[in-house]
Amino acid sequence: MSFRRLELRLSSALAGAALAGVIALSATASAQNDDQRSGARAAATQGAQAFSEKRWSDAVDLFTRAESLVHSQVHLLYTARAYEKLGQLVKAREAYIKITNEDLPAGASQPIRSAKADAEKELEALEPRVPYVSVVVQGVGPKPVTVTMDGVQVPPALIGVPRPVDPAEHRFEAVAEGMESAVSSVAVREGHSETVVLTLHPTAGAPVAPAGAAPVATATPAASPMGPAAPPPEADTGHGVSPLTWVALGVGAVGIGVGVGFALSSSSKVDDANKICSAGPTHDACPASSASQVSSLDDDARTAKTISIVGFIVGGVGLATGGTLLVMGLTHKQPATAAGVEPWIGLASAGVNGRF
Repeated sequence: MSFRRLELRLSSALAGAALAGVIALSATASAQNDDQRSGARAAATQGAQAFSEKRWSDAVDLFTRAESLVHSQVHLLYTARAYEKLGQLVKAREAYIKITNEDLPAGASQPIRSAKADAEKELEALEPRVPYVSVVVQGVGPKPVTVTMDGVQVPPALIGVPRPVDPAEHRFEAVAEGMESAVSSVAVREGHSETVVLTLHPTAGAPVAPAGAAPVATATPAASPMGPAAPPPEADTGHGVSPLTWVALGVGAVGIGVGVGFALSSSSKVDDANKICSAGPTHDACPASSASQVSSLDDDARTAKTISIVGFIVGGVGLATGGTLLVMGLTHKQPATAAGVEPWIGLASAGVNGRF
C-alpha cells in the first residue's frame, strides 16, 4: 500500500472518530437505558465514518438508526447533509427544518447549539435550490382522479398546488374511472418551477355515449298463439299544431306592439318640435335659442320612426308565419304514436328524447 493511500485512510478514520466523538457528546439523555445509548453511539460512529468516506446512502441509514435510539440534532444535521449530497433535496430540507423548529433546552451543550446554528445557515442556502412542480388536470368529470408521480400517488389535496420535488426527470400520469391521461415526463432542474398539465380522455374500450344518446329499448307486443300480433291502430289525436306556431304569433304581436308604440312616440316628438317653432315670431321658423332642442326632438323622432318601421316589419312577418303554421297544423292530423318521450343514459349524463 502506498504512503499516500495510507495517509488518506488514516485521515478518514481520524475524521470519522472525531465526528463520532462530537455526536456522542451531543446526544441527549432521552434514551431509555445504557444499551440504547451504546447502540446509538456505535451507529453514529459508523455513520460518521461513512460520511467522511462519501458513502452518502450508508451515512443516511446509520444516522437514521442512531436517531431512532437517541435523539440528537447532530444526527439530523448529518442526515440532512447526506441527503443533500445524494440530490434528495426535499428530504434534506425536511431534516434541516426539523432541527431549526426545535427549541433547545436551557442547558444544551455547545455541539447541540452549533448543530442548530449550522442547520439554519445550510437551510437558508438550500431553499433557493429546491424546485417546485404544479400538476393541473383537465377534463375532470364527477369521478375521483388519481395523480401519480413516478408511480407514487400525489395527495389529492396537493393537486394544483406547487410542491417541492427533487431535481430529476419525473413521470406524471392521471387516471379516473374509464379515463386516463398520457404519461408526461418533465426534467425538473434545481431552482426552477414547472407546471405539468394532464388531460384526461376515455380509455380504449370504455363505453362512450353517442352524441344523440342511445334511447332505452322499448317493449314489443308479444305474439299470440294465432299468429303475430297486429300493430296497434293509429288513433286520431287531433290536429298537430306546432309550438313554433304560437312562438311566431307571439313575436308578431310583440313586433306590432313595438311598431305602434314607437310610431306614437315619433309623432309626439314631431308635435313638440312644431310647437316650439310655431311660438316663434313668424310662426314658421324656430327661435335661435331653441335650435338645439328642436334638433334633438327631430333626431328622437327619426329614431323612433325607424324602430317603429322595424317593429311593424317583424310583427308582420311573425303574424304571417304563425298564421301559415296554424293553418297547416289544423289541416294535418298526428298519429297517436307520434308524440312521446324516451329516457337515455350516457357517460356522466342522462336525459330524455321526445317528439311533440
